[in-house]
Amino acid sequence: MTAKQFLSPKALARLQTVYDDLPEHPKLSEITPQVDSLKEFLEASGSTMELQAGEILFRQNDPGDGMYWIESGLLVVLQGQLDEPRLLTFRYPGQVVGEIALLENAHRSASVAAIAPTRVRYLSKEKFQGLLELIPGFGVEIMRLLSARLREVKPAEYSAGLYDHLTGALSRQALDIRLREELERARLYQYNLSLVFLDLDHFKEVNDTYGHKRGDEVLISFVARVKANLRTTDLLFRFGGDEFVLILQGVDQSRGPALVQHLLDDVSAMQISGDPPLTITFSAGLAYFPVDGDTAETLLEAADRRAYLAKRSGRGRVTDSSNE
Repeated sequence: MTAKQFLSPKALARLQTVYDDLPEHPKLSEITPQVDSLKEFLEASGSTMELQAGEILFRQNDPGDGMYWIESGLLVVLQGQLDEPRLLTFRYPGQVVGEIALLENAHRSASVAAIAPTRVRYLSKEKFQGLLELIPGFGVEIMRLLSARLREVKPAEYSAGLYDHLTGALSRQALDIRLREELERARLYQYNLSLVFLDLDHFKEVNDTYGHKRGDEVLISFVARVKANLRTTDLLFRFGGDEFVLILQGVDQSRGPALVQHLLDDVSAMQISGDPPLTITFSAGLAYFPVDGDTAETLLEAADRRAYLAKRSGRGRVTDSSNE
């Protein structure tokens, strides 16, 4: 059995002080996506581990051979030398650590330690793979965890150029990266994915009539409204100008049109303040993985073509393969 390892008393005290000095500790409902299948499985068959304050759960560059669900206590995620570590974030009861290295079959990208007495449930790689096969939808729950990880990182810290500075949507550059990643995960965990091309209606007329500043206000309001309707796992990108792309994980042709129509109805009901107040609509085209293709290029082409068809058919419409 491996001997327990601990942070230095100085490092532990510093991390505890940082946590105590946080202006506001987050509510779990705001930071923890629902992972009911994982929780139920771990409560029934996961191995329990008790950690003391300062005890190291795993180190950076260790093999990614399992994941942990936090039952009680407090964990901290660190990088660099553990005598003077760089603090990344805290992990709370109900959250998971270690899943990214497990999913990607890679070594740990960070170290994790307890800064208070903590109880975790451990799931080995072998049991994790069995869980994927036994419980439908578990792959989508894991994707919620990964998406929540990305949303914790501020845009400026994530990577230059991956966010659109005007609207706050992800950028075209980010789409090129993330779409391929999402398709690879959809293949691996065998779930559906919808790609939606959104094109604002009559946006050129807004710019021509009221000026580009007013047009920018419309784009900002549109993105804020769309984001308010998205699930944790959904991703919104600015493709260019007044064109946007949505990635909807776990959504197929039976659900996609209704979800996008709900979004269209909500956006259409919005009034953008100013002189004069404005309302907007969009035309949407949907493509589905894997039925419409299994590459980024084929799905984007199909969704773009269907958005054009929606515009040509009168605008303010949602179009997929059933309308072609």
